[in-house]
Amino acid sequence: MSDPILIDPKALAEQAQHLAGQIRLSEMDERVSRHEFLAERQTQVSFALQGGCDKRQRLYLDLSISAQLSLVCQRCMQPLPFALNEQARIVLFDSEEALDEAMVAEEELEGMLPEAQLDVGTLVEEQILMALPYAPCHESCHFDQLDAVNQDRPNPFAALAALKSGR
Repeated sequence: MSDPILIDPKALAEQAQHLAGQIRLSEMDERVSRHEFLAERQTQVSFALQGGCDKRQRLYLDLSISAQLSLVCQRCMQPLPFALNEQARIVLFDSEEALDEAMVAEEELEGMLPEAQLDVGTLVEEQILMALPYAPCHESCHFDQLDAVNQDRPNPFAALAALKSGR
């Protein structure tokens, strides 16, 4: 794992600071770096983090991540290009009660309690894990073509069925 990129999330949001960089997949936590769907682990993931305050006077962090990933197709087991482009607004709350209330009121809200130090790499990793498809597959791959070839062959059990019915 790479060196952590530690920030004070509340200070970054209050001062509307911007932070950007890149992290290689292989340098991330093993949940990402050893993920079974990744065909290439040396890919760089670009991230940008922007702090701010919304209309309701709530502090937030806007996180954007992007990369051109190579995943493993779950049908043919060949590389599958996947464009990762994710944005998330993470609203900071001072108490668990305020966070719970807001999460109930706004179904799509992503919120958290601010920590004294937050590792940006962890935020990026979590966003990648949420963005990965459940079962990445080509829209059409040579696996489908192999199935079509196999359908042209006679079923070997058909001969057994004929013998059985001939009794």
